[in-house]
Amino acid sequence: MAGEYGACSELCKRGFDASITFGNMKATDIIILLPNKIYRRIEVKTSREKKFANFFQKYYDKTQNDHPDFWVLVYIDSQNISNYYILPHNEMGDVQMKRNGMTKWEELPGCCDNVLLEDVKRYKDNWDLIVK
Repeated sequence: MAGEYGACSELCKRGFDASITFGNMKATDIIILLPNKIYRRIEVKTSREKKFANFFQKYYDKTQNDHPDFWVLVYIDSQNISNYYILPHNEMGDVQMKRNGMTKWEELPGCCDNVLLEDVKRYKDNWDLIVK
């Protein structure tokens, strides 16, 4: 929950109309309304380790439209500082594919379902992606 609240706070600070969704079976952690009345769904994954889990388990089928629009990965470091990495859904899939040694999206992962912090470091504080 710390990651979700932190990400929602960061979005609000940047002028987004952002709200956390609640429930046990939710498909979206945060929903935002852009000025043009378009909604964006955000999935948040938080870790104190330098890896994030659970991407392809749920969203590997690229033909489905039930996936989030963006992923916010929150790494809470040893000094309890939150670091945010923002990726569009398709780029998150590409990062995961590369990590799993996959050659095409439709392949199910053969090994771990993790993205490492080093895999996403270029997306740090990339909040501007959400409005594009």
